[in-house]
This record gives sequence, structure tokens and C-alpha cells, in this order.
Amino acid sequence: MNFQIINAVWGEKYINTFLQLSLPTQFSSGNLKDLTSKPNYIIYTDKAGQTQITKSPIYKTLEKHSNIIFRIIKIDKGRCPFETLLECHSDSIKEANKIGAPVVLLSPDCVLSMNVFLYLEASINKGKRLITICSARMSLEKYKQIVQEKEGISFTEKVQWSSQDLAIKTISNLHHRGKCLLMDGKKISCHPSQMYWRLDKNNLLAKSYHLHPLLIWPEVTNVYPLLSADGKNFLERICPNKNHWEVIKDCSEVSLFEISSDEQFTSDLKVHVNSFWFRMWVNENTSDAHHHFINHDIILGDSIPKPEWEKKISDANKFLKRLLKVNYSQKLYHSKLMNKLSQHYYSSLFPKMNKDFFKWHFMLVIYVLTGKKKLTWKKFKHHFFYLFKYKNFPINSLRINTNNSKNRERKLNAK
Repeated sequence: MNFQIINAVWGEKYINTFLQLSLPTQFSSGNLKDLTSKPNYIIYTDKAGQTQITKSPIYKTLEKHSNIIFRIIKIDKGRCPFETLLECHSDSIKEANKIGAPVVLLSPDCVLSMNVFLYLEASINKGKRLITICSARMSLEKYKQIVQEKEGISFTEKVQWSSQDLAIKTISNLHHRGKCLLMDGKKISCHPSQMYWRLDKNNLLAKSYHLHPLLIWPEVTNVYPLLSADGKNFLERICPNKNHWEVIKDCSEVSLFEISSDEQFTSDLKVHVNSFWFRMWVNENTSDAHHHFINHDIILGDSIPKPEWEKKISDANKFLKRLLKVNYSQKLYHSKLMNKLSQHYYSSLFPKMNKDFFKWHFMLVIYVLTGKKKLTWKKFKHHFFYLFKYKNFPINSLRINTNNSKNRERKLNAK
């Protein structure tokens, strides 16, 4: 049984990240070279990308430890890159199904600890069909510096990380996107697919709706992702039996993280904790698989338990429970008509208009009155159209345009 290891990468800068930072970790102990059978390493890229990869010094090492297959794709610069990635993942699953092989989904900016591939191989031998992992995001610039200082390792050699060491380095050097996921009690990330609580200097608790599907061996062969490989209504359809699922819950054996430049994802922001908005985000962005994942307490770090963790983990779970709690219940009537009307009412926006609903709009009014936001008819119409259609706030409603603020300051100073 051969693994089908999938990587989709294009663009000179991104390919350099793959070749110099990600790939060397895949040559460490317990990874590519130690698999029982030689895997197929399938790279989705364009013609220019294929040339850049095959000319790199590290390509021969990859060729030695795997059967490299290039699948050439056309890159449309005007198209969302996530749509291209979705097509690559769908095609990889389709091709793997033809030979009944498991798919390992990697990203070009991921870094692996030792023994990741052997861990996947052992899990498959135990009957697992879906293996997921929480992959926090680290600053690429800081990771480069750490690797350069690590025993003088060059970017063309293998890079060995123990699972705990890689985890500690990551949570100590989080990217801006990762920092936005850190919970401080008052604010929450505008995209709370993952939430982190600090347990101690070397450990974070992660509560995650979205986990990286590291390995998929489909039980149902005609199912493909609709939005992304970790998106709604995909994992529970392609691998329906949750007994065959495995969530990697700590970093005691293996870890995998992602690295991004400090120039990327700078628009991520935190918003005030709001139960109305959070419940609506969950309704829009999650399905059965994500509700399964959020129940796990995942430890990122050295994973050595300490007595004080118990209360912190309990408090985090209580916080989430409070956010998700619905403070209204639908009444049942003898009349079918009344039940029908009741159903329409409780599926509408009106019963959800609690104090958080009004608090959100109060903050929006303050922003407008203080000049932080500019109110136009178009924005007003869009806000309430979105609100009634999706029963949620458009997240950009409370985003402050810093460029406009700076321009206003310059004008005031000029006067």
C-alpha cells in the first residue's frame, strides 16, 4: 500500500518555502525514507514551478525516497488560489481512489517533527481512515532564524525536530494569525476556527472546530470537498465511521505546524466576545465533523501535564459552553398551524436579538459617531440585508479602516 502524498505549490516565493523549509523536515527520521514502501509524491504545480523544483539541489533527495509525479495545472492570477487548491485536492482523491490508496495532504509551508509518516503508517495498520492534527501557525521569518542557528544547518539538508521542541518553538513564535486565536477573555478571533488558551510558558490548550486532515483513506469513493478539505459536510461523508477517526491530541509523539511570512494575513483581527455572533459563525462554518473535533482538549507544547491545567481546561470548556448556550426554547402547541408559525419565528432573527445583539449595534453606532466608521446608504443596506438573510453580522462591520484613520490624522495635522 503506497501513500499518495499531495502537495500543491506554485509561485517562486512559495516554492522556495517548500524546498528550503518544509521539505528538509520530511527527510528527518521516521518520515519519507523510513516508510515500508516507497510513496508516490504528487506535486500540483505549473510548468515554471516544475522547472524550479527539478533544478533545486534537494530534488534528488526527494527522488531517492519517493516516486515523484508532477500534475501540471494552469494558474489563473485573477482566480482565488483556494479554488485552485480545492481542485487539486479533489483530483488527488479521485486518482487515489482508483488504486484504493490513502491520501496524505500536506501544504508547502508545513514543517514536520520526526516520525510523522511512520505514525500515519502505524495508525492505518490499526484501522484508522481519517487522521487530523491541530496545526498552529508560526512566523516564517522567526523559523528561518531558528533553523539557521540550529547547529549551522543549511537549507539543503534534512532538519530534525522532536515533536515537543517543534511545538514549543511554534507557540513561542506565533504568527499574527496565531496570536489572534489566543483567548484573553474579552476578545476573540474574527475567524474562531481554532481558539488557544495559555496553560503555561510551554503549552497551549487548543479547542478547534477545524483541524488539518493529515490523512484521508476514503470509505466512500464518490465524495469530494465542497469548500476545502477541512470544510463543511466533507469529512463526515467521505469517512462516515467515527470509530475509524483519530484526532492527535498532543505533541508527545508527533507534531506538524505551518509557517507564514509576517507580511501575510495581517488583516486578521480580534472582535469583542459576542455569543450571538459566535453561534451564527458556528452555524455557518461547521458541520458534524467539526462538532466532533471541538470536544477534544488538544495540547500544543511539551504536553507534560501539570495539576493547574485541570482548572484552566475546565474554565475554557465552560466559556465555550456559555457562548453556545441558547437562551430561548421553542414551545409546542396542539395546533399544527401554531407549530408552523412558531417554527418560522424561532428560525428567524427575532428570538436571537439578545443583549449581545444590541451591544454589537451599540458599538457600531459609537464607531460612526466618533468617525472611526463612515456610514453610507450602501453599507447600511448591505448590513441589514446580510443580517436578515444569514442571521449573523457581517464581520467587516466593526473593522476599522486604518488607512482612512491615518488620512484623517494627516488632514488634521495639516490644518
